Amino acid sequence: MGAVLSRFRTLRVALAVLWEQKTLFDQVAARLLLSPGLPRPNPTTSFWLLPESPVLSNIQSPTFPSRADIVIIGSGITATALLRELYRQNPSLSIVVLEARGICTGATGRNGGHIKEGPYEEYPRLKKKFGNDAAARIVRFRLRHFEEIMAVAMEEGQECLARSEVREVTGTDIFFDESVMAHAMEWYNLWKKDTPEQAREYTVMDAETARTKLHVPNAVGAVCGPAGALWPYRLCTAILERLIKDHPSLHLESYTPASAIAYNPSTSTYTITTPRGTITAPTVIHTTNAWASHLLPGLRAKVIPFQGQMSAQSPPDGLPALGDKYSWVFFHKQGFDYLTQRPATSTINPDATATVTAGEMMYGGGWAQSGNNGLDLIGNNDDTTLNYLSAAHLSGLLPYVFGSGTADGGTRAWDGVVVKNMWTGVLGMSVDMMPWVGKVPAAVTTRGQPKQDKVEVEGGVVKTGEWCAVGFTGEGMVNCWGSATALARQVLGEEVGKNVAAREKRIRAVKGEDEVKGWRDVPLNEWFPAEFAVSEKRVKEADVEDLVSSMLGV
Repeated sequence: MGAVLSRFRTLRVALAVLWEQKTLFDQVAARLLLSPGLPRPNPTTSFWLLPESPVLSNIQSPTFPSRADIVIIGSGITATALLRELYRQNPSLSIVVLEARGICTGATGRNGGHIKEGPYEEYPRLKKKFGNDAAARIVRFRLRHFEEIMAVAMEEGQECLARSEVREVTGTDIFFDESVMAHAMEWYNLWKKDTPEQAREYTVMDAETARTKLHVPNAVGAVCGPAGALWPYRLCTAILERLIKDHPSLHLESYTPASAIAYNPSTSTYTITTPRGTITAPTVIHTTNAWASHLLPGLRAKVIPFQGQMSAQSPPDGLPALGDKYSWVFFHKQGFDYLTQRPATSTINPDATATVTAGEMMYGGGWAQSGNNGLDLIGNNDDTTLNYLSAAHLSGLLPYVFGSGTADGGTRAWDGVVVKNMWTGVLGMSVDMMPWVGKVPAAVTTRGQPKQDKVEVEGGVVKTGEWCAVGFTGEGMVNCWGSATALARQVLGEEVGKNVAAREKRIRAVKGEDEVKGWRDVPLNEWFPAEFAVSEKRVKEADVEDLVSSMLGV
């Protein structure tokens, strides 16, 4: 009888756990069907926003504009890249940008500061879904972002370069578990075998090399490759400040949320409602990422909010200033974290010696440690509060990663860890893990569309309708700029059909390889992935279970 009761108790516990998991999944599913609404007031304070741009903080037109050629909803890096390309091609456009809170204070002002693709992680999944050629094209598009963003900063000038702190670093994926690294090596070897040109700058470090060279005493190995780091908010605000100076027809309207959109078939225009009045335009572009389905109901449970957490921490005594050399991703048994370090600063002392001060450690992640395997973060659009479990993880892990400082009980840790700021942001997760870029079908907007495909404007034409570039799944810095650049060219009339064979194999112009051309010099169908297009078929097939399964590793 005792054995029977023991088995019964075991079964009861197992059923209770299953029931708890079902309840949790049901709660997640219910959240995803709701509108994300508008960004909340009084978000947590991001280090990147200290201080906000004095030119753009609280910027509003004295009289709210009533009409424009194009209305853009959202003001982050996607909107910035979109505006830059639109005005590069037609300086006479009349454009109004509506932002619910401060300009560029959403995800772009709250992220990790990386320009880093994980090519060998992405490639196997993409190959399985789309085949070798399409997978290689998507990875190449993402890898190309650092060179393109660096070129933009250089074109904008020295002030933009200095403010944005954009720089090339060696991206290091550091593993702390043998089985996790072994799995990663299977992906890495497949990617390297299929696309050797993409992989030519990547190397694998064994445990001893990683521990010595990267100052990570518990590493079991690492994968290293080219990457970038920057201050995203300041890159964008430097560009936006220049654009409003150069283009009087550009209006940035902060604290002006778009609460509704209506289509008027008699005028073939859209009317966007805000607390400050209404504005009409033949073309509306959504760059709101996590909040996209607020005004695009067909994207409910397709592009979903996800709460992320970041911190700015003082560097430890004794750790070399590494911000100009490396960025880091730490892969644990479950989940991962990401780290950049701001560049070191040098102060000249009265005796003519220099004191070098290492930059802040910009450390984020902890989603897997947030409780319920991160499921509580799915559908969470709250950036006004911290997750206390993620906060504890981010506040305490770096001492043990780098292992500097004093020894205590056999574990080397830092003395006096100081967290300067900690904040949350809301990521826009695409359930099929690809951005949604292009013209939005009426079935997704649930509104009408102009029958006329384009309208004449000063300086050229503009394609009508609603468009979007959203759902970057936490990888905005290797998706946003190219997606926005491509979208701008589509809105101005360039057609995008099926991708053609790329004319070049190399990722970037290193070592004098002048045959590598920038996006601006190449037709869209040679470099922009057709798989990112918005279609009714894709909306129907995109399943949130794919995203959840990927997060949980099942």
